[in-house]
Amino acid sequence: MEQLLSRRLKADLALLFVVVIWGSTFAIMKGVFEVITPFYFLTLRFTFATLVLSFVFLNRIKKLNLDTLKKGVWTGIFLFGGYALQVTALKLTEASKVGFITGLTVVLVPVLSALVFKKIPELMTVFGVGLATIGLVLMTFNGEVLFKLGDLLVLISTISLAIHILLVDRYVKDQDPILFAIIQIGTVALLSAIISVVEGSYVLVSDMSIWVSVIFMGVFATALAFIIQNKAQQFTTPTRTAIIFIMEPVFGALFAYLYLGEIISARGYWGGLLIVLGMLFSELNFANLKRSLANKINKKEINELN
Repeated sequence: MEQLLSRRLKADLALLFVVVIWGSTFAIMKGVFEVITPFYFLTLRFTFATLVLSFVFLNRIKKLNLDTLKKGVWTGIFLFGGYALQVTALKLTEASKVGFITGLTVVLVPVLSALVFKKIPELMTVFGVGLATIGLVLMTFNGEVLFKLGDLLVLISTISLAIHILLVDRYVKDQDPILFAIIQIGTVALLSAIISVVEGSYVLVSDMSIWVSVIFMGVFATALAFIIQNKAQQFTTPTRTAIIFIMEPVFGALFAYLYLGEIISARGYWGGLLIVLGMLFSELNFANLKRSLANKINKKEINELN
């Protein structure tokens, strides 16, 4: 039991590290879409990540089987859906609403998990989801309730990302997590390239800052991040994964303040605090703690009798 709790904690900390990387990209990405289109950037980012991982794990690629390929492509389609609809929606609605609706993944994951896979989340996890959702509202919601086409696209994107988390949880336990991640990343690269060809957005990129962003996002925010996610989700739950991922706007605001000088409002601070508390509460499992404590007491009593 203690070993299981230790693995879960390490997995959740690894996912938190991923979120720190993703949060840093908000500041780095500022202005990139003024030079190239979002789909072209996704093509460069995910293609570079696929090539890097294929080179590093060439021996594993040779062992790729049809089952991993099919499940990886299927999961990658939902990952692409999340990214594609999100970047499209950014042109049609406010960034603050995109952040808010995307963050609703934290609510959708446990709901879909309960409906589809009959997995009921623990009480403290539900409480953590509630706190994180309130924090998300404080951080990102601007008070506008008018629903636009862009908002609908973000909502569909959020559902797609929630399904991606659930599919990773369902499939990765029976797959090589590295191969499984490579196939997903490659699927996003291929589908993004197809869209880029259709929209005719291929251009010769000579701006070195764009290539720096591509390399950073490709290596750290894509290749490393999704390898960690696929390996970590073997030892944690999809709901906890979603709660940890909601920390992304917190780190995004922090890096925006550090690198761009953007001011965080009082609501933002309170929202960030509630999100952190929600994540911490989701880590608590009183039943397991009680059982672990009882085991320790029993062992102590046995040792004293001996």
